[in-house]
Amino acid sequence: METLIVACVQQKMRLPQSQEEHTEDLRRFLRSAATKRARLVVFPELAGLMVTPPLLAGWHASLLMRADLARRRRVSFWQKMTGSLAGSLAHSVKADFRRLLGGLLESQPAAVWSAYEETYGGLAKEFDLTIVAPSAYLPDPADGVIRNIAVVYGPGGERLGYQAKGILHPEDEDLAQPGAEWNVIQTNVGRIGLMLGGDLLYPEIGRLLAYQGAEMLIGQGAATERTLYEKLRSGMLARMQDNQLFGAISFLVGHNDFSRRQRDPFAGKSAILAPQELTPNASGVLVESANFRSESVMAAVWDFPALANLWETSDTPVRSRLPMEKAGAALAQLYQKMQQLPRMADLPALAAPQATSARSLDDLPVLASVTARWPLEETEPNDESEDDLRDEGSRDFLHAAHNHSDEAGALPSGDDETQEMDVLLAPEDAGGEKDEE
Repeated sequence: METLIVACVQQKMRLPQSQEEHTEDLRRFLRSAATKRARLVVFPELAGLMVTPPLLAGWHASLLMRADLARRRRVSFWQKMTGSLAGSLAHSVKADFRRLLGGLLESQPAAVWSAYEETYGGLAKEFDLTIVAPSAYLPDPADGVIRNIAVVYGPGGERLGYQAKGILHPEDEDLAQPGAEWNVIQTNVGRIGLMLGGDLLYPEIGRLLAYQGAEMLIGQGAATERTLYEKLRSGMLARMQDNQLFGAISFLVGHNDFSRRQRDPFAGKSAILAPQELTPNASGVLVESANFRSESVMAAVWDFPALANLWETSDTPVRSRLPMEKAGAALAQLYQKMQQLPRMADLPALAAPQATSARSLDDLPVLASVTARWPLEETEPNDESEDDLRDEGSRDFLHAAHNHSDEAGALPSGDDETQEMDVLLAPEDAGGEKDEE
């Protein structure tokens, strides 16, 4: 394989009222990926749960789905009004999608698995693509235990393999059990190493997949906090660079009817990555979503001959420099010792620092005295003076620091969606809207 075009989907969480509606919504993304000539398409963590709302029965589920419909962009005034009323009523009766989902997984796990397989396996066959389907809480084919699982489907719709999330987030723990192993998935586009959520934060998992022969590392994320998003993004970049492999990470975005503790919206910037030596400005990023909350489909080319050449010529040959015959035994001993260390919760609390008496300004030593009145007399400026250059550098630093503090806060609020996915409707829908305009 010389080159591969990969597409990364940034998708909104919705509560579709039927499987047909959900499948048609997924076709928007796959049509875009096919237009970009992609052969591999990656979806985000937990987006596979969108196969479950049509399986739910009862008044509470109906209220939640109507309320979700009112939040969409292309709905009528009547749908918005009735959906808003349904949302208020759902809140008053404490309708909870997470609780309904838990009941469904307990009573009908086979139905959830069947809907998932039919949806994503069918679309992989329809579009002749290899699809890394979004993860969902599904019964593990090996033992039937509910886990956070992502499945990879081939162009014929066949299941090529799956990966269960090993490092669970607190949001996972009441619905799923952790996976026990990480294995490379062989596909017609190459060997995939798949990591979900917190798995991205552990160097050992990326290295384990790389040493099994992975040619690309794929990450899936679902974050409701800026800090978690930044950690997952940094983890994905590190695992990719640690092992000098291509990588991609897809994030779930949009309204959150799912979380157990807080219901902040999902947000993130999906990206397609490559080793720093193969990317502009040594950033490790080939392409990245423009904002945190809108749906999009990104595509980029992975050049495997260039990657193979990098392995041979890099001044930091991380794939071959580590002596595993020595490091393996040392790492095993280190982890064994770490398991024997006391937990932080078992350690005695640190004593509070002793309070010190406050000192007045009169007690402090005088370091300098002011001998000139303000404002100082103006002098003839010297363009080449060192002081001016230092002042200019200080101004630039303060300006950059101010901008960074603005960007480093909470995830942006409000609707900053682009219109990219709106034009990916079926041809008849797009034509109808054009006539109305």
